Amino acid sequence: MLLRPALVLVSASLAAGAAAAFSESSHTFPQCATTCQVQAFVDNSTLCAPTNIPCLCNDTGYADAVTMCVMATCTGREMIFTQRLSKHQCGVPPHKGRPEIEAATLIPLILGTILFVNRIVAKFMGIGGGWGADDYTIIAAYILAVVIFCLNIAVIHYGFGQNLWDITPMDNITIMLKYFYAFDLIYKIQVSLAKISVCLFLLRIFQSKVFRYTTFTIIGLNVAIAVTWVFTDCFRCTPAHLSWDEWEFPRDGTCMDFITIIFANAFVNIAVDTIMVLMPVYEVSKLNLSARRKLGVGVMFGLGIVLTAIAIIRVIVLYYNRGSNNRTVQLQPITHWSVLEVQITIICACLPTLRAMLVHIFPKLLGNTTNHSYYEDRNTPSGRRTFGRERMNSISHINKTISYSVDYMGPQPDSSSCVQLVEMDPHDQSERGSHGPSRN
Repeated sequence: MLLRPALVLVSASLAAGAAAAFSESSHTFPQCATTCQVQAFVDNSTLCAPTNIPCLCNDTGYADAVTMCVMATCTGREMIFTQRLSKHQCGVPPHKGRPEIEAATLIPLILGTILFVNRIVAKFMGIGGGWGADDYTIIAAYILAVVIFCLNIAVIHYGFGQNLWDITPMDNITIMLKYFYAFDLIYKIQVSLAKISVCLFLLRIFQSKVFRYTTFTIIGLNVAIAVTWVFTDCFRCTPAHLSWDEWEFPRDGTCMDFITIIFANAFVNIAVDTIMVLMPVYEVSKLNLSARRKLGVGVMFGLGIVLTAIAIIRVIVLYYNRGSNNRTVQLQPITHWSVLEVQITIICACLPTLRAMLVHIFPKLLGNTTNHSYYEDRNTPSGRRTFGRERMNSISHINKTISYSVDYMGPQPDSSSCVQLVEMDPHDQSERGSHGPSRN
């Protein structure tokens, strides 16, 4: 049930049993609520006097008796209105919630947009590899991230974050919950789509069989997660429309516990996120790169741990809010962290292209010089390091090592599919152009 609060009914007119016809603009309790209050007094559910408002507000036994009666006899609108009057009479302050637009969600969106635009521009410039399935999926994921940001503004505008009983007019509750319904479905799709994009990008770089099998498994899991949870959320209530109007028609169907669904989805995502962070970092550790470059590339992929951290924070926030029955206040912190999560997915997915663009614009930014670079010739017994002219004499072996360690040209020698992790030495690039790509 969307509405499970304790209803404290207090009125100076109880003795007379007076109650006006229900109207949202009225300042008197609905007839059904007044009847329940009188019944509670008849059943000796309280020792308070009918006019002793502070005593009635603190009498939980009386409140529980009235609540059960109201839920059984009043309509959804009458329950909400009854709760509004009783909370106001008991001095319960309103809850403001978060602003529609705030720096905490706007700044990550701006940063994600900058990185996304950089990625698209880089693709048109031929930097960071040619167009691939990972680019098309991240475009869709970015669009959905913007939609989620806008939906978050909409739900807050219509009352999300306020006490449910303080939302006026009551029709805004239904509008708000419809937007939240869409928000929840799109969130599940966007997160899985962004992770699939990252997996597709990794498949263009790392070529070990174990890594590829694992990555395809993760892609399949993300597809299954999206389909499963979207289907679950779509039909959480029977009939489905109760997802947004259960508050008004609480006895017309059944709904699964939404908090339990969020917990289950969060734990699955955390497990998948952890695997996705460890996979590329482990592969980078095996590349034939200097320690400094390994660290740079490893950190770039390892930043995905931020996404895992946010998913964990969502679970913690949800755990500490799980006992609240005021759903519009209870769920706003979860929604806030969900908005951040979808934006971080865009940032993490677009970071590698930022590095490629920086190297293109500032070739000396990362300090790539021939005099200080060394390469291991893994085709010699000693695996020795070669420098200067000695390095040039063994260029064919160097090319073979570099093409495996630094970039992958794809099944076909097509330069448009190249995804470069670190900057290439100019001598290596010219030599590779004459000899063609090779894999170790």
